[in-house]
Amino acid sequence: MKIGNLDVSSIGVGAWQAGAAAWRVDLAELRKAYEYVLDNGVNFIDTAEIYGMGKSEEFVGELVRSRPHVVVATKVAGFNWAKAVKSAERSRSRLGRIDLLQLHWPPPAYVPLCKAIRELEKAAKAGLTREIGVSNFDASLMEKALTCTKSYPIVSDQVVYNPLQRAAEPLIELGRRRGFVVIAWSPLAKGAAVKEQVGDDPARRLDPAVKRAKTPQGRAVVKAVREIAERRGVSPAAMVLAWHKAKGVIPIPGVKTLAQAREVVEALGLELSEEEVRRIDEVSQPFLEGDIWPGVMRAIPGFLQKLAFTIARV
Repeated sequence: MKIGNLDVSSIGVGAWQAGAAAWRVDLAELRKAYEYVLDNGVNFIDTAEIYGMGKSEEFVGELVRSRPHVVVATKVAGFNWAKAVKSAERSRSRLGRIDLLQLHWPPPAYVPLCKAIRELEKAAKAGLTREIGVSNFDASLMEKALTCTKSYPIVSDQVVYNPLQRAAEPLIELGRRRGFVVIAWSPLAKGAAVKEQVGDDPARRLDPAVKRAKTPQGRAVVKAVREIAERRGVSPAAMVLAWHKAKGVIPIPGVKTLAQAREVVEALGLELSEEEVRRIDEVSQPFLEGDIWPGVMRAIPGFLQKLAFTIARV
């Protein structure tokens, strides 16, 4: 697949787990998991400067140093919109290279959107990244952002998307028309879209998808996914990741264990039938509504956002 001029695998991986206190991980097992996916067909990895305040980027930097084939994406925190160049310089020092630089979430409402987008262009012009993108922009905001660029196109928008959170579908359609790719974070809904029970990591406790999975409609989604996967003889996780591919989206699941890594690689070669895609679409219809990103975030000044994220240790 293509993200701008970047050639990437149809499934990538996200590295939030490598830096955040919000996840309970065995770092040795985590490293084995990421090494496995990157050595078995996955060539796209995503991180962010706020994940562990640079720890995830350091982890990714070590992984890709000996893997020049891997496309590296990272994200400038929304509160650093005016410091994209400095943020990218720090990130590149940890990562070694940046292929896709994204604004992690929309800037505060008092900031002219085009000003924030042009800061990303400055980073690209300075040679700090090959492509620029955004994250957590809904279709309406993305329409505005696309009018802002002068020298570098916005090639991607990374948003939450899974069978329990399908609000991004208008954005996916917009991407088809306007030539940008949608990257899906939390494609497995932190496991809630494929398991009847998930762990109690802090990252899951307030997640709306985890709560939705416990409703009758949510349980129906999980049941359907597991039934289809059983008929095909594949893992439920591979089934959902293949559903993303069929929807024209690049999913970036996190992997904490070698078993999860194998499910990601399994999904690379899995293609769903039209009937299978339609079945998952039908059972997940109740979850078409919702927000891609909480609108209240845009009302919070940048310095307060920074304080909140620092305390929360994302």
